Amino acid sequence: MRFYCIALLILISNVLLAQSADQLVFKQKMELPKGETTAQSAITIAQSFIGQAYKAGTLDVPTKEQLVCNLKDFDCWTFVETVSAMAVTKHSSKPDFAVFLNNLKKLRYRDGKIDGYASRLHYFKEWAIRAEENKIVQDMSEMIGGIPAEKEINFMTRHRDLYPHLQSSETFSAVANYENHLNKYDFYYIPKANVRKIESQIQDGDIIAITSNIEGLDFNHEGFAFRKNGRIHLLHASQEMKKIIISVEPLADYLNRFKKHSGIAVVRLL
Repeated sequence: MRFYCIALLILISNVLLAQSADQLVFKQKMELPKGETTAQSAITIAQSFIGQAYKAGTLDVPTKEQLVCNLKDFDCWTFVETVSAMAVTKHSSKPDFAVFLNNLKKLRYRDGKIDGYASRLHYFKEWAIRAEENKIVQDMSEMIGGIPAEKEINFMTRHRDLYPHLQSSETFSAVANYENHLNKYDFYYIPKANVRKIESQIQDGDIIAITSNIEGLDFNHEGFAFRKNGRIHLLHASQEMKKIIISVEPLADYLNRFKKHSGIAVVRLL
């Protein structure tokens, strides 16, 4: 019993220290210059994270599904999501840590409610749809020359073995139902051959979601648009470079390096 109590105290202490560190980082980001728009604030916040480490799988904790706030290391999606939540918070009437956590939960979970693994938004297509319904973003893809992505989304249930949580029949069925519902929505993308032509319509701080050629998968990667020397580059958490960077090459050239990338969707923070 004594050993258990000591272990529990150590765990609680570590959690509190992590929260304290995250709160300090959050405070520093809120002190950065506020842009005229949420997107402008987002790109300022995103730049301040350059050099931070890339780390996958930070949301898949072994315990019960819970809101994970990690401001130390990111994958591409958690980077975009965290920066977006911070930018939205910065433009709110009460830019404090509790409001940020609530915004993060609203972006990450369906209807902002945590109810097991299946309640998390696992497809970026649904993330964008829900965020648009909540008036956090606007999908610009169709308006700037996008074409319909005629594709069925079912990668998770088709590859059940890759997702330990899907070994539960109840969770598997819930995710399958959400996939079926998601497939009722249209979504648009700009083929990568056309990205260079529409760069002038992309703004700094726009969320760039890179569509996938992989069967059943909607998007491969996400980041922010960053204009450099007149061209759009990608500010992102790079798995290739293991840290947050601005791509050396323009976005159009970056896309052409990867066969699995088919194009982009452009989602604008409001």
